[in-house]
Amino acid sequence: MSDTKIYERNIYCLEGNWNKNPRSHQSVKPMLELLRTFASIKYVYYKCDTKEEFYKRLQQFTKGTYKNYPILYFAFHGRPNRIIVENQYITLKEIATALEGKLANKIVHFGSCHTMRTSEKSIQHFLATTNCQFISGYRKDVDYIDACAFELLYFDLLQNFTSVGKLYRELYCADNNLNHKLKFELCYAL
Repeated sequence: MSDTKIYERNIYCLEGNWNKNPRSHQSVKPMLELLRTFASIKYVYYKCDTKEEFYKRLQQFTKGTYKNYPILYFAFHGRPNRIIVENQYITLKEIATALEGKLANKIVHFGSCHTMRTSEKSIQHFLATTNCQFISGYRKDVDYIDACAFELLYFDLLQNFTSVGKLYRELYCADNNLNHKLKFELCYAL
């Protein structure tokens, strides 16, 4: 089912605000804590309230300090081909430009609704521009609890596979109903 070796794939997470209430506790951080506690997956977490903070943390991720954090996890509201930061859109192309050539052997996951509902050309541009191993995310509006449950499983699975093909087959097996319900996409360079 999985490779015999377990791979250390820590997570660098950037998260936006889920609602306008400053006292809200909505966050993916408890899910990251579960992964740290039960799967020994380390994480770095930053809340990004502004576009400036978002781009600052993106650049920070590309520095050598985070070489042991190959998963870049975006937890934001989304629309087709974009995420929402500070009630403004940031497109896949804009993110790719900011990370141009800096994501070799990295995995990018968009934990946001609709972001992967875009053209194959846009996805391939992102992959080619950033040099990342693959990107993943959702093509539709997703329920928060369902997405968190799936992401717990997904991030844990990433620890067990080096082959994108094997990971792809595991994720897209016929009995993976949550994957189909969420319209999850995993895309790699052609």
